[in-house]
Amino acid sequence: MVVVSQSDTRAGEGSATAVFTEAFESALTGPTPHSAAKTRRLRTETDKLEAFCRVVRAASAAADQPAFAAVGRAASKALRAKFGGGSITSAFAWLAGPAGREALESVLTGEVELDSTLSIRQVVEAVKLAQEAEHLRALG
Repeated sequence: MVVVSQSDTRAGEGSATAVFTEAFESALTGPTPHSAAKTRRLRTETDKLEAFCRVVRAASAAADQPAFAAVGRAASKALRAKFGGGSITSAFAWLAGPAGREALESVLTGEVELDSTLSIRQVVEAVKLAQEAEHLRALG
């Protein structure tokens, strides 16, 4: 095996021997599938990502306080039905927090795919809106 490395300051080449046992055989033939538990967790996190992004987009599009309140009521009802609870505030906080960033990263790296009509661009924009809103909320 030839190993090549490069950094901003220098490039280097060398060789190394790697021993692969039968335990690593599946990794040599292609990507290894996730465990069933990890697959379920990724799907749940992606479902939350999509649902919370829809809430953020709807809340951000509200023209006035009554429209925002209506979005809040509808969001609470939908999130309670799908996840057992939630609100506009929790959607913004989740998307802006570490769980939201991890879920987005899983989508961006192709580890899991979106199931919704939202595009990746729309999801990224909604996450950014949530992060900005949470930042402003923390300041005020």
